[in-house]
Amino acid sequence: MKIAIVGGGMTGLSAAYFLSRQHSVTLFEREETLGGLASCFQAGGWQWPLERYFHHFFTSDRQLLRLVKELGIEKKLIFRKPKTSIFIDGQIFHFDSPQSILSFPKLGMADKIRLGLVSALLKINPFWQPLENITAISFIKKTMGEKVFALVWQPLFESKFGTFAEQIPASWFWTRIQKRSFALGYFEGGTEVLIRALAEKISKNGGRIVVGKEIKQVRKDNQKFEVFFNKQKWPENFDRVIFTTSPQSVLKLYPHLTEKEKKQLAKLKSLGSLCLVLALKKTFLTKGTYWLNINNQRFPFVAVVEHTNFISPKHYANQHLLYVGGYYPAKHHYFSLNKKEVLAEFLPYLKKIKAEFDFKQNLLGSWLFKDSYAQPIISLNYSKQILPVLLSTSGLYWTSLHHVYPQDRGVNYAIKLGKRLADEIKKS
Repeated sequence: MKIAIVGGGMTGLSAAYFLSRQHSVTLFEREETLGGLASCFQAGGWQWPLERYFHHFFTSDRQLLRLVKELGIEKKLIFRKPKTSIFIDGQIFHFDSPQSILSFPKLGMADKIRLGLVSALLKINPFWQPLENITAISFIKKTMGEKVFALVWQPLFESKFGTFAEQIPASWFWTRIQKRSFALGYFEGGTEVLIRALAEKISKNGGRIVVGKEIKQVRKDNQKFEVFFNKQKWPENFDRVIFTTSPQSVLKLYPHLTEKEKKQLAKLKSLGSLCLVLALKKTFLTKGTYWLNINNQRFPFVAVVEHTNFISPKHYANQHLLYVGGYYPAKHHYFSLNKKEVLAEFLPYLKKIKAEFDFKQNLLGSWLFKDSYAQPIISLNYSKQILPVLLSTSGLYWTSLHHVYPQDRGVNYAIKLGKRLADEIKKS
């Protein structure tokens, strides 16, 4: 069976890996690099490449752990316990353990107990279905209390989801708490190690990977699928086609969907992601903070992540690497700005975090990355609305970030989707 996979992100790569064991697979990626949101870049003097968007893994990422063992790269996956903090009222507070929460001065003891107890219950509760009937905001207010919501969660929800914050179901909040671990994982050599291992296995299995060619349309003719790049047709036809792209891309790539499918796809909402990466002479987040949540809706970004407070700067020519970013509607004006303009927008707010830091003296380099499809917007009772991975056209499949539910984005769930696609095709 000949299978075309459109999209070389982690879902597409995983599907290609699992399917290439038994079938002829061709994977198409429009960019020159593989990995999608997990793709990497490398600056001069660095020993290791770096992800364009910050990435780490959890000890609960079973699909990832199973795959890396299968690929023989499990020894390259290391786990450490970096520090997570929150920025509130102009101050940074350690906030990632029972001890740090108990010492947090902005909440009374009763609020701390409620926060800790509800978080612990969510951690052990495997039943998410009842939680998709109520909004996350309503759930947090009722269980953790109004003060905890206003201080800890409201700024993050509004900064991340904007006008969609009120519609996010509690099941989304459940997975954010339930699946996280105190120890975080990272590959020696970056996520590129996983991407390269998958690509090598696909090629070894006889699969083909085509980068730098953007598919414009897919058609079905006489039970076979044809793939087109502008007016040029790929020389082979395919028995199956898998889209691992955004809903909007599917609508453009295959215009012969049913009217019902077109309406369902058009209704799906998402946010884009923008990430500014800064290389600095010295550390920005002191006292070892790796991840800093910005609990202030007025800031133009939701997180500041100092990668080299998790992974040693020696792998990056002793530069200190800082991610600054957030999620924004696809039409947000930030997506039209260049890196110099984004830095100018972000810099006054970075100065509010650490006023004495001299960026002019310490900035060694900067990179800007944007993606219009990075965070699906999930509504109440979403499990009843999600589209099947097999579309109405026989042999045509689609999966995306919208299929990860009830879990949120992540490499682990992209791998899970890739395996699911392979299993579906094996049954067909």
